[in-house]
Formats: sequence, structure tokens, C-alpha cells
Amino acid sequence: MKIATAEIPAKASASLSRSRFELVLALLVFCPTLAFACWTVACHICVTWHLSFQTLCRVGLPALLCGAVAGGFLARPEGLAEYNNERNSPSAPKRRQFILLIVAAAIVGSLAFGIGYSGFWICAVGLLTYAVLHQWNADLGVGEPPAGLSNFGKCVLLLLVIFAPIVAYVAHRPDVDDAVYVGTAADAVAHPELAVLSHDVLYGDQKFPLMLPSYAVESYELLIALLAHLLGGSPIFWAHAVVPTVLASLVPIAWFKLMRTLAPRHSLAATVLALLLLSLPAEFRGLGNFAFVRLFQGKAVFVCIAIPLFFCFCWEFIGTGRKRIWILLLACAIASVGLTASAIFVVPLALGIACLSRWRTVVTKTVILAFVPALYPLLCGLAVSHGFKALEAVFAQLPARAPIAIAMVFGTHTQYFFLLAILAAPFLEPNAKRRWSVSLLVLAYFVIALNPFAMKLLSRFTTRDAVWRVLWCLPVAGIASATCINGVQEMRERWGKWGTLAAAVLSIAGLIYFVRHSSFAPSNDVTYSLHPLKVVDGDYAVARTATVATPPGTSVLAPENIAVWIPTFVHRPSLVSVREIYDAEMGTHLPPEEARTRRQLRELVSGKDFPEAETDRLVDSLPRYEVGLVVAPIAVAQRLQVELSKRNQPIGIATNGYVLFRLDGGRTP
Repeated sequence: MKIATAEIPAKASASLSRSRFELVLALLVFCPTLAFACWTVACHICVTWHLSFQTLCRVGLPALLCGAVAGGFLARPEGLAEYNNERNSPSAPKRRQFILLIVAAAIVGSLAFGIGYSGFWICAVGLLTYAVLHQWNADLGVGEPPAGLSNFGKCVLLLLVIFAPIVAYVAHRPDVDDAVYVGTAADAVAHPELAVLSHDVLYGDQKFPLMLPSYAVESYELLIALLAHLLGGSPIFWAHAVVPTVLASLVPIAWFKLMRTLAPRHSLAATVLALLLLSLPAEFRGLGNFAFVRLFQGKAVFVCIAIPLFFCFCWEFIGTGRKRIWILLLACAIASVGLTASAIFVVPLALGIACLSRWRTVVTKTVILAFVPALYPLLCGLAVSHGFKALEAVFAQLPARAPIAIAMVFGTHTQYFFLLAILAAPFLEPNAKRRWSVSLLVLAYFVIALNPFAMKLLSRFTTRDAVWRVLWCLPVAGIASATCINGVQEMRERWGKWGTLAAAVLSIAGLIYFVRHSSFAPSNDVTYSLHPLKVVDGDYAVARTATVATPPGTSVLAPENIAVWIPTFVHRPSLVSVREIYDAEMGTHLPPEEARTRRQLRELVSGKDFPEAETDRLVDSLPRYEVGLVVAPIAVAQRLQVELSKRNQPIGIATNGYVLFRLDGGRTP
């Protein structure tokens, strides 16, 4: 009797500790999600009604604070989801699952040895369809509660939360896309009286419309502008040093919440592995370059934080029916659109396959209600879709092929690992209910995102330049992590000590590969320093000098690597040309002759040889664009100086391997 009495306070204390832990996790997720969703709605209202950035600050700041308060209210304890543990969830016969696992490995192996992607896809879909149909009449049993996190586990999670911001701060991989993203924030701060997201921010003279109509739905950059406007400091400092460092602490939490569902018995180990896998593919467009080394852009925040939270909120709402979780799901959908316009098509796909994976276990009405938040990004997509028709010619030459998209996102060398991990996930899952969900998830992912026959059709809704982002609609790192954890467990149960040894050897080999080829490796052009700005130092310094040296009221002509940094300054001159892809996109808003001349002027100062007559024509066109400063590499400067001297008296300034020619007010005599 004394023993039983003594156990009661211990259980009560453990329950209280767990409740506090859950409350902290909920606050860290709910508050920023609701706050940013409210801010995004405020931005969309201002864009729709053509209101100024000053008005947005007056309206958006209270919306931001109200969202944070609402998140704190919704995070109140409501009790954990109940699980009926009277009977164990049935597991599939080991022999059949093992055979299917071998078949999955053979299918991926055949792709690696040249069967062709279409043949691989047909075999993979056939295998997954068989797996789903075979489970159709199976007893799915009940859910499995996540294992409680020990004090040691909480310390490890806390270390991840602390370590992630440090990595995000010191890792530097500059991205010239900041010309648009940081440029949007800088332009809002420089021109608070103008309607938000109503004009181009790259070329700097407010004469052109938005380069891409989809930029009108993004609100992340305007949040950077709000912080710089209210608290001071340059937008690029907030965008590179402050906001991503804070957001990085949420990355481990988001994946931990997901892994509590996908791998409840080993959620912490699965979280660590998921973070490593998320950082693995170091291709230019690979997952690793949308993780910690690029967390200073909204689309990276979407991949690292929003996607895992989507599946968490969706599954929790379907499982519990709690209204507050549905509100969080809606807020996550709205916030995702504010992070990146790609959410317009990724969010409906993600919610669709998440709902499909739980359709059999609940009433259809609940599943439909869970999909309703996808209507917000769809409506945003309809609102901006009319502006993309003119851009079809710009992206027409880009390939829309599933194998290319897979190699870009999963990595040229690691794509086979990810494909195997995804395909094998249902056959290594011991719990019947999760196995059914994972089978549907993977099947839907293959049918929609990895479909070689549907990729061109998808590109008509996403543009060929962005169609590869449909692969973001599944938390691939989480699925692969759960597969690896279940695989190690299976090896230990099947082969005992030898299985443990084999798992250890594979883990060490994987870690060695990670050190050499992850997104943190020097081979990925990543450097480490305490410098707050993630820029190419030499190019950024030249851009800063050019910004100061340009005569007032004139424009700058510079090579691409210099021009892309000029829009990141609040007080900056206008530009003749920025970057090849930007010039092509902006060219749809210009007369063809002007678009061609602007592009050729940039190519001229970059070192491209033109016939003498064409060179004369281009130099004679400088007054038309009121060019007051020309930037050229030293190797090009001597030849260019001769041409400029025929018409002007340029003053040359040499700096960091470039010569800056200051002209007479941008006009020739």
C-alpha cells in the first residue's frame, strides 16, 4: 500500500513535467505560425487594395502581435491524444515484408544500372499498389503513443535547438537571388510611400511592374523590411544575421514533432538523422541547399519548417478533430504562401497526400475539412496566374523531366539512397496503422510528384523553372529517417550482434560520406565566419562603392556578379541590367529591342566581344539609360575606356579587380 501511494506523486510529477514540455513545444510552434499567418493576411490585403508600406506597418504590426497572442492562447494544455493500448497493433508477416523489401531494392538497383526511369517508375508504382491493396482488408489496429522523452533526451533536443542557430549564423553560402529577396525589403524601406509589391525592385527606377506576378503573394521579405523600418539597421543585416538565426531554432522542433508520429519509439534519434539527411544533397537545387546554409530565404524556411509542420497539424487534426489544430493548419497554409510563392502548388499537393494517407481510418468529412486550408494558396494562385502567360516563352527551353528533377533535389549521387528509402518505407514499418499511411503517402508521391508522364502537365501549372519543387510536397528527410531507424531495428532483431555491427558499419560509412559531401562541406562553396552578411565579400564591396560613386539621378551598368548586390542597398541607383535570367523575365515587360540592348550592354562590360559597329551602337545607347557609372573588370576596362573616351571624359576608379568609370552625368555632349 505504501509502495502504491509513493508511486502516485511520482506519476503525477512525470505527467506535470511532460505537460510543461508539451506546452513549451506548442508555444514555440504556435506563436510564430499564427503571427506570421496574420502578417501575411495583412500583406495580401495591402497588396489587393494597393496600400503603401507605411500603411502596412500600421496595420501589420498589430496583426503580427495579435497572431502571437492567439498562438499562446491556442497552445494551452488540452491533454494528449488518447491511445487504446489494450491490444497491440498487428504487424505484417515478416517473410512477406522481407521479400517485398528485396523487390524494392532490386527495382532501385535496376534504375542505377540503366533500366530507364519510366521502367523504374512503373515497377515502383506496381509494387506500392500491390502493397496498398494487400493491406486493404487488414486490421489496422490502433495508434502507437510516442515514447516519453527522458531528461537526457530533452537535453539533447535543447542542444539541437541551440546548435542549429549557431550553424545557420556561421555557415555562409551567398545566393544572388537576394537581389530580389533582400531587394524587396530594401525597396520597401527606401520608398515607404509606394504601394507594396506593386513595382519592380531590381532595376530601381519604379518604372516597371513586378518581374514575376507571384512575388505579390510573398510576405517574408516585407517582414524583414518591417524590422529594419522599426528597429533600424540595414535590411540585409536582418535578413542574413538575425531572422534566420532565430528561425533555425525551430527547425529541430518541427522535425521532432513530425518524427514523434513517423517513429514514435525513437523520435529523438530519428530527428537527428532527419536533420542530417536534410543537409545531405549538396546540389545547387538540392534539399541541403534549402536547409541551414540557405535559411535566410523564405523558400528554405518553407522546406525546413513549414512542410514537416503541415503533416503534423494535418494528421493531428484528422486524429483528434480539435478545432485549434485546424486553425493551426490553416495558419500554416497561409504562412507558407507568405514564405514562397511555390507554396501555391506545393501546399495543396502536401495536404492532399497527407489527407489521403489517413482517409481510411477516419470519416470522410474530417478528411475533407483537413484539406480546406489548401484553398487559400489555390486562390492566391488563381489571383496571379494571369500574369504568367507572357513568361511561357522564357522557360520554354527548360526540360520538364522527372529524372532531372530528382537528380537536382535528391542529389546526383544520393538520389538512389533517397529513392530506396522512400520505396522501402512501407516494408520496414512494423506498425500496421503507420504502414498503411506510409504506403499511401509513398504511392501518392510516386503517382504525382515523381511521375515521368505527368511532369510536363505539372509544369503548365508551376512553370518549367519551378516544376522540380513539387518534390517538396513530402517530408522526404523524415520518411527516409524513419526507414533507416526501422531498418536498423530490423537488422538487430533478425541478426542480433551481427546486425548491430552491420548497422554500425553502415552508419560510419554514411557519416564519412556526409562530412565530405553534405551541404556544409567546402565543396558546396560554404565558408564559415562570424561575419553577419552572407555575401561575396569582394563583389559586395565593389557594389557598395558603385552605389556611392554613381552621380545622383543616373544609373549603373555593371557585370552580373556586381549588379545583383546593388538592389540590397536601401539608397541605391537604378540599373541598366541585372542578371541573365532576370533580364529574360523582365524582358517580357519591355519592347524586344530595349530588352536586347540592355542585355547586350551587360554582356559588353562583362567581356563579350561584339563587332565594332555593334560596340559603337551599344556605347552610343548609354545616354538613353542615363548611365552615370560603368563597372568593368580590369581585363575589359582598357578596351572599354577607349570607347568611352571617344564620347566622354570618364573618371576611372580601380577597386578589387574592377574599374569604375564615372561619366558626365550619364549624358554625352
